[in-house]
Amino acid sequence: MMVGSLGAIGGVQVDGPLWLAPMAGITTPSVRLFQRRIGVSLVHTEMVSALGLKYRGEKSRRILIPLPGEEPVIPQLFGPSGEDLLEGARIALGEYPFRAVEVNMACPMPKVVSKGSGAAMLKDPDLAARAVALLKGLGVSVWVKARVLPGGFEETLRFCGRLFEAGLDLLLLHGRTSPQRYEGRADVEQVIRLSRAFPGRVVGSGDVFSPDDALRYLEGGCVAVLLARGFVRDPLLALRCARRLGLRPPGDADLKGALLELGDMLASHEGERTCLILVKRMVAGALKGHPHDAERRNRVMSLKSWGDLREFILAWPL
Repeated sequence: MMVGSLGAIGGVQVDGPLWLAPMAGITTPSVRLFQRRIGVSLVHTEMVSALGLKYRGEKSRRILIPLPGEEPVIPQLFGPSGEDLLEGARIALGEYPFRAVEVNMACPMPKVVSKGSGAAMLKDPDLAARAVALLKGLGVSVWVKARVLPGGFEETLRFCGRLFEAGLDLLLLHGRTSPQRYEGRADVEQVIRLSRAFPGRVVGSGDVFSPDDALRYLEGGCVAVLLARGFVRDPLLALRCARRLGLRPPGDADLKGALLELGDMLASHEGERTCLILVKRMVAGALKGHPHDAERRNRVMSLKSWGDLREFILAWPL
């Protein structure tokens, strides 16, 4: 499958269909910048609390600031009401001239849902549509990350239709229900059916672990596809997908080189603690299936510094 420049999707100029999903504690600026280099065409900030921005939370504001070279980057906000999201979006746009604002209506975690945010908004179409309508007044594109609903295709279709009627520019749809959280399998076919109901306005999400998985969404009708847990297991997933799609990513890497480059970037920009957490997860994923993988994973998890982990990667016969 050959993919050229896509032009504007959801009001934002992009040059490819491989996008990086927002993931709390994972899609840091260094991770985003590295993934841009190997084939990702659009990235998201980590999920940001609109209330955190509203009450001047410095941590929330720091999450919003991208590194040079990340563009296009989209901020994803969560909050319990349209008014809170509107105020948070105004602050976000004051920090950086983002081209779109995205609302998280997908996070299923209890600490988010219990406060009326994330996937809790899926239960109230009026509230969700009002949030979209309010954000449209800011003059930027409005995106929503959502999940399929427990009632099946028709219920999901009605909910998504309400959002588009309210002015939604782009829907990023995950194929699991909120009660599923991240268990079971994503309902890829339902996401594809929704993409055909709203042509050119749906991005597919869920269980993209290989180029074939990405291709299934794109050939089914999704305008783009999100890479999430798949790139944590395989930091070169975007590169492999890009090659399969006939794209020419700006950079290249092998697994060892990728882990070293990304680790150096993380240690320099986000700090050693974040570097160790993320690179250890990626190394552990890469070790699966190798001889003595359990023993090596235990060794990796015991390392206390990036220097030690770097030496382990250098000595690893990849």
